[in-house]
Amino acid sequence: MNFKKKLCAIGLCCVMGLGMVACGNSSAPSSSAESAAKEAPVSAPAEKSDDTTIRVGVLNIADSLPVFAAEQEGMFEDAGLNVEVYPFKSSSDQSKALEAGELDVVMNDMIVQSLMKKAGTDTKVVSMAFGATPEEGRFVVVAAPNSGIEKPEDLEGKRVAISTNTMMEYLMNQYENYYKLDADSIELVNMPDLMLRVETLLQGKDIDAAILPDPLAAFAISKGGISVIDDTTLDENFSQSVYLASNDFITEHKGALDEFMKVLFASMEDINANPDKYKDLLIEKANVPDDLAADYPMPTFTPGSVPTEKEVTRLEAWMVETQMIDKVYSYQDLIDTDYVKEGDK
Repeated sequence: MNFKKKLCAIGLCCVMGLGMVACGNSSAPSSSAESAAKEAPVSAPAEKSDDTTIRVGVLNIADSLPVFAAEQEGMFEDAGLNVEVYPFKSSSDQSKALEAGELDVVMNDMIVQSLMKKAGTDTKVVSMAFGATPEEGRFVVVAAPNSGIEKPEDLEGKRVAISTNTMMEYLMNQYENYYKLDADSIELVNMPDLMLRVETLLQGKDIDAAILPDPLAAFAISKGGISVIDDTTLDENFSQSVYLASNDFITEHKGALDEFMKVLFASMEDINANPDKYKDLLIEKANVPDDLAADYPMPTFTPGSVPTEKEVTRLEAWMVETQMIDKVYSYQDLIDTDYVKEGDK
């Protein structure tokens, strides 16, 4: 497989489906249903036939593995739940479906959550997907081969590719603060297409470095890119993905949601205890290339966790500072702690 074909295979879902993508309101939710239908082997979301049907929108990335694993193992059926899983290629399409009332639970991030709240769709974080610890989920600032960039300080005066108004811009800002870099000297280049970002980086054209999620980060490093900042090695936790439930669903179908969360946490624990059992599923869903598959690490998950008040406050303040939202939403506005393990409350 040549370079471009391999890159396309890795980035098929990462490019448009990464959960760290900002979105807005939409008056045409039907497009989101069409997108999901192309991905899923079942028909597009329809009106719930009964109170126990839970329509779950996910993205084809490692963060969603517990849902895919529970579906594969029949855990939802064993719990007496009717769960319909809809993979989306696009975070924005997924959000439109939630806004249109076509989904009940989604896996995404808190930037998307706050933007939806600004647009009039209220959700609560019911669980962390990735990010309870810095080791969960990986973003890497990767420097171009032969760029001479080896450490964070070397990024000053350079051009770094990001995607603006997304988690990746937030992370780059936090890394600048963490390492006390001269942020004004670092030019952040908006390059939303992740495949283009990787290709441009490895060719050493136009940009000196880029922030990338796995498996694209691992791919770029395997092709000569230099890992400059790996957020799994930091002692501060900046990146989280989360499961969001609509406020209406929480209010109207609390019992079904309670049972869904029990299965989700049981699936996380099963993956942690039996990583080899789910390796092939991860490789398939996260589009890990064959030449990285053997050594690609299995993710671990932390059941019963939600973002801390410090993490939420920091992110909300950044969103106000960048004028993405007009006001800070409170911790209680955004987080449902009902599913946090007793010892963690």
